[in-house]
Amino acid sequence: MIDSITNIDFADTAVEFVAMIPSADPDKQSFEEAVKRDPIALGRAVVRSIRASGQRRQNFEETIKDGNDKHWFGADANGKHVVVPSLQLLRDVKTRWDSVYGMISRLREMRPVW
Repeated sequence: MIDSITNIDFADTAVEFVAMIPSADPDKQSFEEAVKRDPIALGRAVVRSIRASGQRRQNFEETIKDGNDKHWFGADANGKHVVVPSLQLLRDVKTRWDSVYGMISRLREMRPVW
């Protein structure tokens, strides 16, 4: 099912990956525009690049901590600063049928960081 709606080869090529990033506000794009950018392949590429080394994971954790402390992630509708939980990104695993859902859910939860 997942293979029918995503092309993992997009995640392997940086040029194509950058071309898939929306130029306008991603919150205002249509569903069709979002799907054309292959969000599953983009998510896999983000997770793979951040989790590629211990140093990158540590830098990601420090970005979350600094961002929360210095209010880098903006404010919600009530003016309250957005606090991102200090969590690691989850990889999808072929042997776990729900791992793509877990990966996407975690990415959405941590969206202000990346």
